[in-house]
Amino acid sequence: MKQCFVLLSIAVLLAGCTKGAYVTSEPFGKLSTGEEVTTWHMVNGNGASMDVTDYGCRIVRINMPDRNGKMDDVVVGYGDLESFEKKDRFLGPVIGRFGNRIDNASFILDGVRYDVDANERFDGEPVQCHGGRMGFDKFVWEGEVVEGQDRVGVRFHRLSPDGEQGFPGNMHAYVTYWLTDDNVVKLEYEATTDKPTVVNLSNHTYFNLRGSEGCYVMEHLLQVEADTCVQNNTHFCPDKLLHVQGSPFDFRQPQRVDYRLDMPNEHLRIMKGMSACWVIRDWDGTLRRAADLYDKKTGRGVETWTTEPTLLTFTGRTFSAEKYPDGKYGPIEKFGGMLLETIHFPDSPNQSRFPSTVLRPGEKYHSETEYRFYAK
Repeated sequence: MKQCFVLLSIAVLLAGCTKGAYVTSEPFGKLSTGEEVTTWHMVNGNGASMDVTDYGCRIVRINMPDRNGKMDDVVVGYGDLESFEKKDRFLGPVIGRFGNRIDNASFILDGVRYDVDANERFDGEPVQCHGGRMGFDKFVWEGEVVEGQDRVGVRFHRLSPDGEQGFPGNMHAYVTYWLTDDNVVKLEYEATTDKPTVVNLSNHTYFNLRGSEGCYVMEHLLQVEADTCVQNNTHFCPDKLLHVQGSPFDFRQPQRVDYRLDMPNEHLRIMKGMSACWVIRDWDGTLRRAADLYDKKTGRGVETWTTEPTLLTFTGRTFSAEKYPDGKYGPIEKFGGMLLETIHFPDSPNQSRFPSTVLRPGEKYHSETEYRFYAK
């Protein structure tokens, strides 16, 4: 029945989409619980494509052209369901209900303390990361094909029940993945709740613009539209806001990712590498350019545009051939992928200096991110 509904949705879409663009779906396998999982394959009018799955509302592949028109997959991860379920959770999924960290795994909202599931500990203290041990990445979402002008898409939905991982309120979450004929991958997030809660949704995809052959992403050129970045405490939560001038995090002009990696710096020491949270310049909640990542060898690049106030990067320092021997295209090596995570500030439920992540009944959470791929 599920597959019949998907195929009907595809037929409706094809009646109105750009010539040559299409969406197909196929079974991806079964989880250890017996739940069936589906993947959707989106192709735009130029032949670029994107694969997504309802398990974790996850991006599996994005195939984009290089300067010579050669298509290749720029997403780092696995190609099989079992690996996504049993190995690294955070290769390509939506993270929530609250992406990134909540210090002490608790927050106070309207005078009530909420203790959320702690899946990390630092200095003996609990911390929640990416929604807890059963975050949004661990569930099978409902998916359907959607129509758009000059684009194809899949919309996902799940109900996060009141009390899930400690969060208040029954929260409906919606995520739509679009692939446009301009080679833009657009992510739209929406949510509603019946009780005051906090929400901070994002996607946790690692990119390698070299494609399936992979490379040391420190060779990529990175530019970030930020004059300020976050210095973390030892719990990986925000401590100070620092100007990037003279620091390893000054990417206001394009630079190799590792161009100052050996510079003495407290944040580099704590994070053990180029993991940073940048504050987007002149943020006002509208869609604006946050970053540009470029690979000289292939000519592939991607601009990140977002309505979110911060951009988090992580360069895959925890990857290794020993720990990740069975990626889609062979072992995933250390520094083999770049995370471009658009999100509200980590630990914002506990830090009033940051924009609020509170969602109340009658309000609608809405966030957009675009990955605008190009080649030159």
